[in-house]
Amino acid sequence: MEELNNHLPHYVKIKHYLRQLIANAQPHTKIPSELELAKQFQVSRGTAKQAIMDLVYEGLLYREQGKGTFIAERIPRIYDKLPSFTDDIKRAGRISKSKLLSFTTDAPAPRAKQFFSLTDSEHIIRYKRLIFDNNTPVALVISFLNPKLYGTLQASDIKGSLYETLRQKYGSSPTKAKDRYSFVNISPHTAKLLNCSENDYICYSERLGYLEDQTPAEFVESYIRADYFCLELSFGLDDECSTPIVHSQVPTHFTI
Repeated sequence: MEELNNHLPHYVKIKHYLRQLIANAQPHTKIPSELELAKQFQVSRGTAKQAIMDLVYEGLLYREQGKGTFIAERIPRIYDKLPSFTDDIKRAGRISKSKLLSFTTDAPAPRAKQFFSLTDSEHIIRYKRLIFDNNTPVALVISFLNPKLYGTLQASDIKGSLYETLRQKYGSSPTKAKDRYSFVNISPHTAKLLNCSENDYICYSERLGYLEDQTPAEFVESYIRADYFCLELSFGLDDECSTPIVHSQVPTHFTI
């Protein structure tokens, strides 16, 4: 372990040490216990626990009752192109599945009505589904589609990725977007769907999706398990450069 500044609080030193372990170990690797860390750094067990729990809240570690604390595995949302959850999961070498919850044609909510420039008599397609990583539900996604572009779409048309279905059936899908992320308290209904605790925070995102010519195509609301996803953003790097990972834990709004 590299020498640390002796003036740093002990729990910060432990967090630095654990971050190094996380960076160099495989997901689901067990880390030293609170007692082991307390002995190693000559601190109280409470100080060691504080360091561990900070990283648990950041989504870098997870705990299993009676077994210990382990390194978390999270799927990166990579912004080298417009991401989709299906592509994110497949890129990570996992199996992506979705479960249809509803597919309806409804009167648009005010925000979607304004985004798509709809009249009072026009309706909007609402496609709600659960996204699974293997058999674990990781995101609840509600897409509102522009009826002027995709008015004939049926639930039976969608095989896997929504964007791939739109490209095949209509020749176009969103290629540009403004995504906004925030952290919110999870509702009991959403907690049940995502198999989360009602005390958990969830990552909520909104997407305004556009075609290449800037035509509004999709308005999306997503509720994302923060213990399964992180944001990975690159700026001015070529394909051979490593991409910095940005873990977004601060409960605030930011725009990408």
